[in-house]
Amino acid sequence: MALIPLSLLILSLISGGRPARDLSANLPTKQSNRTFRQPVFLRAGWAQSRKATALCELGRGKGIVFSPDLSEPGNRQFFQSLGFAYFEDPDWRTVLGQLKEFNRVHPDSPVQVLLIESHGTNGDALKLQAGKQLDDPRSYLSAGALLENLEGSGVKIVLLAACNSGRLLRPERFHELTPVEGNPLWEPATLGIINSSKQFDASEMSVTIGRRAESHIEIINECHISEFSPSVRSVLSSTSNARLQSGTRIAVPEMLIQLLLADQRLNLVSEGFEVVKSADETNDAYREQLITRFLRFVNGVAEKEQHSKKSANEAD
Repeated sequence: MALIPLSLLILSLISGGRPARDLSANLPTKQSNRTFRQPVFLRAGWAQSRKATALCELGRGKGIVFSPDLSEPGNRQFFQSLGFAYFEDPDWRTVLGQLKEFNRVHPDSPVQVLLIESHGTNGDALKLQAGKQLDDPRSYLSAGALLENLEGSGVKIVLLAACNSGRLLRPERFHELTPVEGNPLWEPATLGIINSSKQFDASEMSVTIGRRAESHIEIINECHISEFSPSVRSVLSSTSNARLQSGTRIAVPEMLIQLLLADQRLNLVSEGFEVVKSADETNDAYREQLITRFLRFVNGVAEKEQHSKKSANEAD
């Protein structure tokens, strides 16, 4: 069966264009990151994912935070079936509390690498929201507050999959957030704003923030479970108590795809910050290659799992 390409949703605000959904270190001290060397440790744990022989091993030791309005109906079941800890809520306090509780009750397999799929708010704040109506549940979090709240949780690396994430690390936005006049993506903080405390010292934190070296518009890919092979669909149906059916929609972050595939065009850094807002994004041709490779990768893991089970049954 030929694989159907994932339909792409560009998560950025395009003025005057077609409707689109927005997806919009320690204490940073430098502006330019062009010469920064990509730290190997930012990809820690993903090598094991590429060696997985079962779908449930892909997300072992990893967690994903999704803004509710960027998610799809099957997201929670899909990522949990792949072994990821999954957190989705418009309130940052709820998300951070759930993460800490997850690690408390899973001491043998805590989340050590956390991927955050949130709005970047034009690089002014990490935003989670239920929708774009002014009175929708919505909260904001500064990068400094993120580090401070993750300290002692068991998380070692947090990767920001938010548009223009380098701007979030600017000194004037790193600790404390205030509404930005003229930013159309800054909507009422109906669930509040979380800033770091006065005594917070990022240089003493054991948690590291990673991001793209370049300012970038993050892409999220929408697909149906039917686009995966029969082997994948069989495993997903079984692990989700049949809640993941062929027509179920899921949303897969491009950064996650690049991490799983060890894509060399994903250049991660843990220092510096960006000032200029950018509309750059992965070009269409390369994006299609990534999607095709991702589907093949997941299908291949499921085939290994199916073969292993078949061999075990024959041995019995």
